[in-house]
Formats: sequence, structure tokens, C-alpha cells
Amino acid sequence: MRCLCLYHPSSEIRCVLSDELRGKLIALGVSYSSAIYRSIDVARYLLRFCADVQTLMTPRAAKAISPQLFHWATGRRPITRLTGDVEHIALARQADAMVIAPATLKTVTAIAMGYAVNSVVATAIAMRSQGKPVVIAPAMHRDLLLSRQARESMAKLYDMGYYLLPPIEKDGRVVLPDPYYIARKVVSVSLRGEDLRNLRIVVTAGATREFIDDVRFISNPSSGRMGTAIALEAVFRGASTTLVAGHLEVEPPPWVYVERVTSTDEMCRALMKIVEKKKPHAVIMAAAPADFKPSERVRGKIDSRVAELTLKLIPTPKILRELRRVYNGVVVGFAAEVVESSEELIEKARRKLEEYELDAIVANPVGVPGIGFASPMNEVYICTPDGRVKHAGPALKEVIAREVVDVVKELISRRLGISL
Repeated sequence: MRCLCLYHPSSEIRCVLSDELRGKLIALGVSYSSAIYRSIDVARYLLRFCADVQTLMTPRAAKAISPQLFHWATGRRPITRLTGDVEHIALARQADAMVIAPATLKTVTAIAMGYAVNSVVATAIAMRSQGKPVVIAPAMHRDLLLSRQARESMAKLYDMGYYLLPPIEKDGRVVLPDPYYIARKVVSVSLRGEDLRNLRIVVTAGATREFIDDVRFISNPSSGRMGTAIALEAVFRGASTTLVAGHLEVEPPPWVYVERVTSTDEMCRALMKIVEKKKPHAVIMAAAPADFKPSERVRGKIDSRVAELTLKLIPTPKILRELRRVYNGVVVGFAAEVVESSEELIEKARRKLEEYELDAIVANPVGVPGIGFASPMNEVYICTPDGRVKHAGPALKEVIAREVVDVVKELISRRLGISL
């Protein structure tokens, strides 16, 4: 009979989204909360990003939801209590990072006070003592979240080097962030930490729309995924991040300030105001603004029974050119081009790099099945004035975003003389 001892169904989803956490063991701490059911999805996302996951549960959490469910989800038996095997020390030495989701007020204050009351708290303390990243996602009622005890405990944890992922507001309540965001935060800090703290970054994303009449408009297939992924990576790495967004097919990250616009003119004006007010260290131009607009917008709706319609199109403002007139910081442009080869793509990108006086340009081919516009995947070439070309992908746009932000970090350090 064939042995099945080395197989577990959880292996079927491992690495299906990316291999970013390949070879890494992530400790998942689960405390008792009404949001406890979402921890299963956190574990599964981490597996999809290629991690191994070891769950730890507080005693009350293990009563609220069966540990067997986490065993099924991860392929590993959860740790529910400490024994003579000193599981918290062993796991702290073996694991690469830890995330506690949900983290109740009791858990948050216990870690801050060093009160190792259970396996979750003890492991978190031991992990930090070894300098390893620990992400804490608080989940509690608004009144508890705003209490002095919670605020002081979280401030203390921040000073100790723990990474806090604040809850979000939804329908008048504060709730645990989506498990996808929690897993992405773990990916970001596991690979980079919060290496962009004290930096201000502005990102543009999405397509602009130029209206022909009150119903019809000119636009493009951009979903805004690339720009929102860059904004998410930047904010998760500690940057104060602003997103200037045209039409988006995806939700912007909850921790990012969003300025909504419709047309290219609006995006240009909004960006100029934000740059003047916030004085960012870098601007990443990932949006796809329309290059042309109707010379006149018809009020109302053009009758569809018209036999023939002629549109006169005029150029919209070149936002990159306008930006360079008022801003001397790091600027990264994007170029989506129809090309026959990667060499042609790089050559076109280099011309734009020089024309708009950019610090870097991210170029991707248009028309390649499965990547680029409206796809979760992308493949890019990042070009800089010193002649370097960095190839990234095909990969998830979140993976590409980290490559772009890495380049931005280097540019800020080199161009602005900031030690990071």
C-alpha cells in the first residue's frame, strides 16, 4: 500500500500566488475574538505565498474554534499550551516571523507588559528578543481600542519594534483587516521590515476618463492594480503614502490617503497641490492618464440615431512634464508600449526617461496575454539614467511593486542623501 504520511491537502495551494516566502516558517498566533474565524484565511494566504505556517492558540481560542481546523488548513498541529518541550523558545528560534491575528486587548497588553500568560504571548516575546519581526493585528471593540490601556500598550509595542497593523473602519465599526492585507503585511516586513519609516511617497494609479457627453467617455483598460500594489507596499514598509487615483477596478489600501480624480486635467491639478502641500520624497507615476480628450464636451447625451459622428481630439496635459516644473524630488514614470521585442521596449523607455528628466522608468509591453492592463500579473523593465536595466516578472503585481519600491528607496538614499 502506498504511504500517504508525507502528503497533506494544504500542499495543493502552497505557492500558487507567489514564492515570496519560500523556505520561511511563519508563526500564526490566534487569540479569542469574534474575528477568530478570519485567522484560517490568514493561514491559507500565507501558504499561497509559499510559507510554512505553525499555529499557536490561546486556551480560550482553542475552545472557541477547533484546533483541528487549523491542522487541516496548514498541515501542522497547532500549539495550544506550553509543556516541558518549551515550544515558545523552540518556535522562536525556528520561525522567521510571527503574526498575531486577531490580537485582543488582553494579548496586546500582556505582550507589552512581558506577562507570558500563554503560548501566543510567550512566543511573541521570545521572537522579538531574537530580533525577529512580529506583526500584531488588534481586534477589539472601538471603546477598548480607544482606551488608555490599549493606546499606551500599542505605543509601547511600537517602541519595542513590533509591527502594528491597525484595524479598519467598516459600517461604523472597527474590524480586523482583510486576511489578504494581513498576509501581505507579513510578506513585506519579513522581506524588508519597515525600511521606509519617516518617508513620504505619492503614487498615482488608475485610468482617467475624458467625457464626450454626459454618458460616454474616452479611457483605457487600466485597472489601477499596479499603482495600488505600489501604494500598499510603500505603506506596509512604513512610508506615509498618498494615492492620487483615477478609475480603479480594485479597492485602495485602507491605510493610504486617497485623492479621487476623473480626468487627466484633474489628476494634474490634484498632484500639483499634493506635491506642494506634502513635499514627498518620491512620486511614482503608475497611473494611465488619457493622452487626448474631446475638444468640446456635449451636455446631455448625443442621440444614438445620428448616422455619423466626428470627434475632434486635443492633447491633455503631460503630467510628468508639469510635475518636473515644480518638483525636484525623485520621480518614477511608467511606460506601457506596443513593441516587438524587449530591446525596443527598453529603447522607448530610455527616450521617455531622458525627455521627462526622470530618475527611473518602469516599462511594460502592451498586448502580451496574461500580463499588464487588467491583469493581476505584470512583467517590467526598470531603467535608470546610469544605464542599468532591472527585469522583473512575470509575477504578481504585488511582487513587481516591491521591486519598484526597492529602486525608489535606493534613489531617495542616493539622490536626496537620506540614510535608509
